[in-house]
Order: sequence, then C-alpha cells, then structure tokens
Amino acid sequence: MTHYSFRAYSLKLAAIVMLSGCATATFYSRGNADNPPVVNDESSQVKLVSAETDLPDSSEKAVADKNDSTPAPHLAEGEEETSIEQEGSLEEKSFLDYLSGRNVAADIPYAKELPWVGAPDPNKKAAESRLNAAEALFAEKKYASARVQYAKAADRSPDSSIEEDSLFKIAECYFFEDQYPEAFESYEALLVNYKRSKYLDTAVARQFAIGRYWQKRYEKDPENILTPNVVDKTRPFNDLQGSALRAFEKVRFNHPTGSLADDSLMATATANFLRRRYDDADYYYGLVRQEYPGSEHQYKAHVLGIQAKIRRYQGPQYEGTCLHEAKDLIEQTTRQFKELSVEDRTRLQKLHAQVSSNLARRDLELAEFYSTKGYHGAARSYYNQVLDEYPHTDVAQKAESQIEEIKDESQNPTPRFVWISSLFPESRKDPLVLERAPEKKEASE
Repeated sequence: MTHYSFRAYSLKLAAIVMLSGCATATFYSRGNADNPPVVNDESSQVKLVSAETDLPDSSEKAVADKNDSTPAPHLAEGEEETSIEQEGSLEEKSFLDYLSGRNVAADIPYAKELPWVGAPDPNKKAAESRLNAAEALFAEKKYASARVQYAKAADRSPDSSIEEDSLFKIAECYFFEDQYPEAFESYEALLVNYKRSKYLDTAVARQFAIGRYWQKRYEKDPENILTPNVVDKTRPFNDLQGSALRAFEKVRFNHPTGSLADDSLMATATANFLRRRYDDADYYYGLVRQEYPGSEHQYKAHVLGIQAKIRRYQGPQYEGTCLHEAKDLIEQTTRQFKELSVEDRTRLQKLHAQVSSNLARRDLELAEFYSTKGYHGAARSYYNQVLDEYPHTDVAQKAESQIEEIKDESQNPTPRFVWISSLFPESRKDPLVLERAPEKKEASE
C-alpha cells in the first residue's frame, strides 16, 4: 500500500469514528434529558426534581389544591406553550426514535429541511395558537416576528387551511417588508402546494407587480446578467430582467385563465422586443392574438407583431417567410379593426407598401441571380412575378427593363464538356429494373 493510499484510508476511518461519536453524543445528550438511563443500584440513583415538584411531602396536597383553584397564568408573547408543545414528551424513547429524528425535529430549526429527519408531530391546537399569535403580530406590522410564527403554524398543521393561510401570510410579510425575491418564491411555494388556492388571484397579482417592478428597474438602469446585487433587497441577486421574465411566465402558468394572463404575455413580448429579440417577441405577440381573442391588447399585439415580423427580415438574400406573414397580418388587421383612425390606417398602408417593396426586391434578386448563371428562363419567370404581384413598386420598372434585355437569350446556359457527355449513351433506362417480357399470342385453333 502506498503512502497516499494509507492516508486516504486513515481519513475515511477518522470520519467514520467522528460520525459515530456525534450520533452517540446526540442520543445520550438529547434522550437522557427526559428519560435518564435506568440503573439497578438504588444507592447510585439520582432523584430528578423540577421547580414544580421540589417541595416537602407535607405540602404537596396544599399546593395541589392551590393549583386547582388558581387559573393558569397567561403566557407572554413569544413564550413556548409547554402544555401543547410537550405532548408525548413523557413517552419512552428508544434509540430507533433518535435515528429517525422524530423526537429532535421540533427543537432543530432546520430539521424539517433535512430529508432524513422527520417533521414535528401535527397538532391543530398548537397550530391555531401560533396562527393567532402571528395574526396579532401582523396587525402590529411586526412582519419578521409574525413570519416566524406563521412558519411554525404551517409546520404544525400540514395539508390544511391553516398551512394555506400561513404560507400566504409568510409571502405577504416578505412583500410588505419589500423583500421581493423572497416574497415571489413564497407566493410560488403557496401555489405549488395549493394550485386552487383561495388566494390565487391575490398571489398572482403580487407576482405580476413584482415582475413589473423588476422590468421597470431594468429599463431605467440596464445591467449585465452577471452583475451581483448584495445591497438592494428589492432586487434579485443577479439577472434582473431574466427574473422579471420568469415572473411573467409564472403568472400565466399559475392562472392561465386569469385577468393578468394576457398582460403577462404582452409584458414578456414587449420586453423581448426592446431587447431586439424579434423572434421571441413575434412568438409571444402571436400567443396573445390566438389564445386571448377578447384581450384589450389585441390591437397592440397586431401592430407590434407586424413590426416584429418586419424586423426579423434580414435582407433579400435570406428567407422571406416573415415578410409574407407580415403582409397577411397587415391585411388581417385592416379587416378586423374597421374603426381605425385615419392616422392608423395610413400607417398600415405604409407598412403594407414597405413589405411589398421588400418582397419585390427579393424576387428581383433571385431573378438577377439566375440571369447571371445563364438560366434566363427562370429569370424571366421571377421578373414576370414581380410585374404581376407588385406592379406599383419601383422594382417593377426595373424588372420590366431586365426582361427586354434578356428576351433574345436562351432559356438555359450552353452545357459544358459536351465532348465528354457525348461519349455516354443517352439511354435513361435503369439497368436494375427488369423489363416485362411481351406476352405470347395464343395460337389460333
């Protein structure tokens, strides 16, 4: 065994010993506080007494009578309710209980986040008590303290209306503390656990407001995606606009039939349009037109969708599908919105002429390409297409003059290396296809 292997095995052995010692110490330190080990030697046993039982035997009865007649004192704010929290604490605990973590989770703040440690036992009375205390703190605008009590109430009553109320109020505490990233995630946690929550409309409205705030901040002061934020609690750590787009997306996914679904789509499309991501903007404007026909953003989605399609076009040497889509959308907008003002209708007519000119110029480029290669027949076809479809454009005049120039040219170029092609037969029969033998005529009788 080499020196490095010996060191690796030594480190592994030391880690195992340390983990075993920690588990043993946890068992004895936490378990013996309530259930000390039983010792057979009576002389060595130590009698445990508390502040309530450290009294002489002669006065036990008097104290009991006094306790029965005296009402229980009111617990101070934030004090643990021992009568509820310590239910079942006198039960016998075994080593297996501590391995599962069931008896220690209530005392460890982060125990519920560990997959191998159990959560506190459900207790409706304790949850209601926590919720009432949290509501009082929330009314006093002590949001940090209220948030802690809401979290404890949710832990004590999982999968219930108390947990739903607590999760919503936790998000509200973050929102009113202006901690918008934590508030957004808290609203999302509520809607993940309760998809049909009674707070759905409010939670979605809060998420949309947070997204709009982040988007406005980015438009006012654009920043790099990797720029960290360690001071402003209203903004995420980095990627401000990406967080805003995620907020808009969550609004639509959480409540696709809500009143803010089309608003979130428009906000996403406009954000991408301002970032010059015209493909994404065109996609989201199309979703608004198709999925929300009754939206108040229909006209804007049509007009901005036309602009996005026009700006997607990169020139006559590139694909022109977006131009054809823009032309169809302009015609659709003119038919659908008949009550347009004169100014808006004039603007649409100018856009239509611009798109038609670009399409004509693209066909002219194709015609010139084929004419340069000697395929004058294909060139004449594209020139004629320009004259037929775009007769009122400046490109049409140029196409007409080009047709006059090539009218005496042959349709296809002169083939090269004719002497090589003449060496091979002109038969185009496939040698792999068997010819059918002719049927023999039946001999006449």
